[in-house]
Amino acid sequence: MAPRPTQIVDASALIADFKEEEGHEKFRDLLADEQNILAIHATNLCEVYYGYLRADGAEKAEEAWRKATDFVGVIETLDARFIKRVGRWKVEHKLGLGDAFAAATAEDNACALVTTDRNDFGAIETAGALQIVWLR
Repeated sequence: MAPRPTQIVDASALIADFKEEEGHEKFRDLLADEQNILAIHATNLCEVYYGYLRADGAEKAEEAWRKATDFVGVIETLDARFIKRVGRWKVEHKLGLGDAFAAATAEDNACALVTTDRNDFGAIETAGALQIVWLR
C-alpha cells in the first residue's frame, strides 16, 4: 500500500513546474523535501495530459505523463463515496469538475492542496474549507 500523501497537486501546479512558470521553484522545494509525499488524482493528471496533447501533440503529452508519474503518486479513487464528495465540492464551491476532483482528493487524504489557481481556491482557503499551498 502506498504511503498517504502529505500534499495533493492540482494540474496547475504540475504545469507551472513543467513550463518553469512563476512558482515552479517552490514546487521543486516541495519535491526535494523527503518528508513530503505528493500525489495527484488521475483526473487532474488527465487535465495535464490533454492540455499538452491539444497544444503540443502526442509526444509532449506522453513526456508530461512520464515526468509527472516519476515524482508524483497517482490516486485513482472513483468509488461512490468519493464521487459524491466531488459533486459536493462542485456544487457548494462552484468549482470546475477538475478542481472539484483536486479538492475532494485533498479532503479525502486530509492534506493540503498545492495549486496556482487563486481564482477558484482563494475563497475556499478563506472559508477554511481546505489548506492551500500557493505556488504563486
